[in-house]
Amino acid sequence: MTILIIDDNKEYLLLLSQTIKKRGFEVHTALNGLSALTILSENKIDLIISDVIMFSTPIMSFTCTLKNLYPNIPLIIVSGFPSSALIENSLILGADKFIPKPLNISQLVKTINKLTAA
Repeated sequence: MTILIIDDNKEYLLLLSQTIKKRGFEVHTALNGLSALTILSENKIDLIISDVIMFSTPIMSFTCTLKNLYPNIPLIIVSGFPSSALIENSLILGADKFIPKPLNISQLVKTINKLTAA
């Protein structure tokens, strides 16, 4: 299973990708929405994990773009600043799950498995 992780924090992106790889997943990473769209167009991606607040990417419109272009790829939105409005808007715009940071890796893996079970 191949996962795309999108986050503009390089250190966090590296840490999360290494942790996910150790769980047996193939991982691609992107620092912004444009890089993510390039990766999605060139690779088979089974699931996307994306930070909700990124410097160069308006995530709410990006969430819509992802779901319009790739409606069958599950999308997990994560944030270190979860608010009920942010969670609700993320889910309304197409996210399949919202998980607050810091991530509980066991919970994240369970969510990945649940969203990709076919």
